[in-house]
Amino acid sequence: MKSGLIAKIVILLCVLCLISGFFNIEKEEVLYEKNNKIGGNKIAVMEVEGTIVSSYESNLFSSETSAANLLKSLKSAAADDDIKGIIIKINSPGGTVAMSQNIYNQILNIRQKKPVIAVLDDVAASGGYYIASAADRILAQEGTLTGSIGVIVSFMDFHHLLTEKLDINPVVIKSGKYKDIGSGLREMTPEERNLMQDIVNDSYNQFIEAITKARVFRNDNYKVTKTLLDEGTLKSNADGRVFTGRMAKKLGFIDEIGDIDTAKNMIEVMVQQKYGNNSKVKLVNYNKKTTISEYFSSFTEYGTQSKYKLSDFIPTSMILSRRPLYLWE
Repeated sequence: MKSGLIAKIVILLCVLCLISGFFNIEKEEVLYEKNNKIGGNKIAVMEVEGTIVSSYESNLFSSETSAANLLKSLKSAAADDDIKGIIIKINSPGGTVAMSQNIYNQILNIRQKKPVIAVLDDVAASGGYYIASAADRILAQEGTLTGSIGVIVSFMDFHHLLTEKLDINPVVIKSGKYKDIGSGLREMTPEERNLMQDIVNDSYNQFIEAITKARVFRNDNYKVTKTLLDEGTLKSNADGRVFTGRMAKKLGFIDEIGDIDTAKNMIEVMVQQKYGNNSKVKLVNYNKKTTISEYFSSFTEYGTQSKYKLSDFIPTSMILSRRPLYLWE
């Protein structure tokens, strides 16, 4: 009896996984097809939650709207003439350098054609702020945590555990002395540390250059609040520290204190100026999770899983080890 019940549950889960795949395939395009019936100017509202990394996918059982999903949505909206502007809600501590740069570049290209506003949620730090800086305007709540401009890379060194505790002696054959740089099988040499520091420093300089290009040297005439950020303030505060939204506003890292409603009012003015159209804008969800996805996400989170997972106690920089990260943890 029990085996039959278990078999039915397994079959049900398989069916749900298939449904998950269906809803996850080009999800933003499916949602937009439904919203095609809405006339007038449209503003695409997009979200990114969690770590910014290309390998995470949003599906039926996921509680995050992934960075990969955001990137696809941005590309789709950029090519769609019916979309007159974009609002991006960001709730992320950052992530990998390359994926942050992919999203940043896409936003920067879009804003040449249509206005983009970033709305920062609980946390939009490091890579989260990096992608926000590409928008025409940045909004946040007074208590939002942002900033953390910098780079981190982590390595695990467990060679003492192997050699001294387990009596295991690794043997590595390599083509060059730096081929296994960062390996946990041995201690890092001073030379290797210097090489990795050079990579971190260059990635950090790319971070500063990106904010300087997109935010310090902004050149637009939108008649909405614009808070200036100068190079001196940027460099003196780009040491990894985090700010509240109110602190960020005073320093010039964001433009205004506000939420999605504030962003709607702001982008409406920007769209009218850009296109010379005085009609009201309509917000459409472009990459938001479907209702069935939200339901099963909450079900798995609170109904069948323990509140905490082992990964919750492991620093993200260790999970994403051996690579430079625009990440606050």
